This record gives sequence, structure tokens and C-alpha cells, in this order.
Amino acid sequence: MVRLLGLAVAALALLTLAAAVVIWRQPPSALAIFHWPFAWRYDPDLPVSPHTWRQLWLALAQSGAALVLLVWALFARRWRYGLLGVAAVLAASAQWPRPQMLLTEAHRTSYQRSPLAFSDANVLQGGRLYQTHCAGCHGVAADGRGPRAASLPVWPSVLGAALFENRLEGDLHWQVAQGDARSSMHGFHAVLRDDEMWQVLDYLRLQAYGASGGVGMPAIPAPVVPLTCRDGRAQDLRGLRGLPLRVVAVAAGAPEAPPDPRVLTVALTRGAAGDVNADCVASGAEAWDAYALAAGLSAGALTAGAKADARAAGVTNDGLAGALADALAGAQFMVDRRGWLRARRLPGAAPAWTSADNVCGPGGRMEGASARGLGDLLQAMDDTPIALPDRRRP
Repeated sequence: MVRLLGLAVAALALLTLAAAVVIWRQPPSALAIFHWPFAWRYDPDLPVSPHTWRQLWLALAQSGAALVLLVWALFARRWRYGLLGVAAVLAASAQWPRPQMLLTEAHRTSYQRSPLAFSDANVLQGGRLYQTHCAGCHGVAADGRGPRAASLPVWPSVLGAALFENRLEGDLHWQVAQGDARSSMHGFHAVLRDDEMWQVLDYLRLQAYGASGGVGMPAIPAPVVPLTCRDGRAQDLRGLRGLPLRVVAVAAGAPEAPPDPRVLTVALTRGAAGDVNADCVASGAEAWDAYALAAGLSAGALTAGAKADARAAGVTNDGLAGALADALAGAQFMVDRRGWLRARRLPGAAPAWTSADNVCGPGGRMEGASARGLGDLLQAMDDTPIALPDRRRP
């Protein structure tokens, strides 16, 4: 009976160790766990001192030796009690580092990811919810300068690219739902549904990409928009997975992007009529507005000074938003075969294609770099695919 109990304990310990190794070896972005049961999680970007690593390996070695001696003692006819005593001493003397030295705080939703399609409708709905519930404190441009900011005990945080750097989607969702006592932010679990909180976070992600060009951010998908294709091959952008795409904002008077056989061209037209030289057309106003947000051409992305100057010149908010949307004409975006937004070319910008986001993938960014021509950009996208899984709802 004692031997069976010992074997069961040893087997359980080995299974626990194996599960821990599997979780540790997985990148956080690849995990999608509905309920994380622990108060801590491993973060590969958390700085850990060499002393802490030595302490951990020593504790693991002592515990492993104790487990071996325990199993040996259960089957030994001699020195059984001596082996058990040594195993107990080794196990009791193991000095494990404190969890916060190796791990970061976790919540039950830490490894959840947005189940919603990263679509123009969802992103823009998130923008409307943000302006209604969040802009009063965090500001229209998510710059922490809302009209109520100065009256709060703690100044609201800026919700830009830094918000998404080294932060899991599930942790951000938890913070929106439960609030943060340190920043005097109240939770929205009684005001917004789970899907609505995901929509707000997706809106902030796309706005941060537009403002920063993706510098310091994880990869984001290209906004999914409804399409009309010449050959009927797809009804929205997801149906074109497997092909490199060039999304072009087309408007009257804007320079026309010449066709290129290496890519499939999707034209954004904002309802404009007429013959468009493109493989597929996204004519909806929401499609145009979503990509204007990705280009940083939204009223919310302007600084307070720029808005004040515009108002002083007699430009209304609606007129300002319309002028910014018009400025998207001629912009181009590159989307890789897996649907990730990889580079953009804004009107009047130089160099032509900027790829400060994830052309090299999350493991090796080309921060602030540019691809010299479409051929180099396509080659870089194929050579360094982004391996993050797309688990969003179809």
C-alpha cells in the first residue's frame, strides 16, 4: 500500500512537471485558456536576475533528488528510513524564490483572447463605446487628457501603443471589467458586455497602430471588410487568406495605384461609383473609416493643439473628421497571406513603404525600417511569417 501511494505521488509530480514545461514552452500569444486557475503566470519578457535563476535550479535539483530518494526508499529493503529522512531534509531545505521574482500577476481571463472578428463594424462600434464610456477620463485621442482627468485622484493613463506592449489581451479585458484601484478606474462589468469590452480594446489597438505605425506593438490583423470581387471568390477579407493583399484607398482625383500581378488589390471606395481597377472592392463607409483609423487619420488621433487650431479656423468636428477621412485617399496597406497587417504607405510619406510593425515577425522587428519596393516587402513577409494563431470567431 505504501509503495502504491509513493508511485502515485511520483506519477502526479511528474505529470505536474510535464504540464508546467509544456505551458512554459508555449508563447503567451499561442495560449487560449478559458480559465487560468493560478494567481501567477510565466512572462518571458519579465527580467529575472541570475541569482533568482540559480535559486530556482537549486530548489528544483533538491526536490528532484528528494523525489528519487523517496521512490528508492519505497522499494529498498535496507536503509529505507535513512533514505526517507534524507529525502525529507532535502525537500524541507529547498529554498524556492518568491513567485513575484519569476512570475507576473495573473487573472482567470489572462489567456483569453478576443472571440470577435477584427472587422470594421466591431472596431468602429468599439470606438463609439469608447467615446461614450471612456473618453471623459482618458480623452478622445486616448491621450489621458479627458475633461474629467484633472478632477481624478490619479491622472488617467495614456491608452496608446505602450498599453499593448507585453500585455495579454485577457489581462486588459480583466482590467476593463474589474477596474484598477491604483488608478481609481472603476470596473465596467455592470455597464458593458464582454463582447463590448473586446470591441473597445480592438478599437484602441487599431488606433494605437495608426498613431505609432505599429512600433512597440504586437501584430494586429488587417480589419476585415465586406467585399465585392470580380470573380466572386470572396465576400470579405477573410476569404482571401493565402494571398498577399494590397489594400488601396481610391478616391476621385487621388493618384491611381497601378495594378501589380504579384498581389491581389482590394480597393476602398467609400461608396463612390465608377469603374475601379482592382480585383475586389470594399465600398462601405465603415471599411474606409476603419483603414483611416489604421492610417492615423482619425479625429481622435489628433492632438489637442491641432484640434484647437482647426476650431479656431472655423472647422467643426464633423468637418474635421470628414477632412481626415478624405486624406486617406491614395493610402495603401500590405496584408500578408495569414491576414496580418504588415506595412503601410501613406499619401505624401517617404520612404514609400514603412514597416515599423511586424515585417520581421514578433521575434525580430525592423523598428523604424522601410522596405525598398514592393518586391522586397513581399519577400520579407514570406520569409518571416507571423506565427501567431488566429482564434477569432469567423
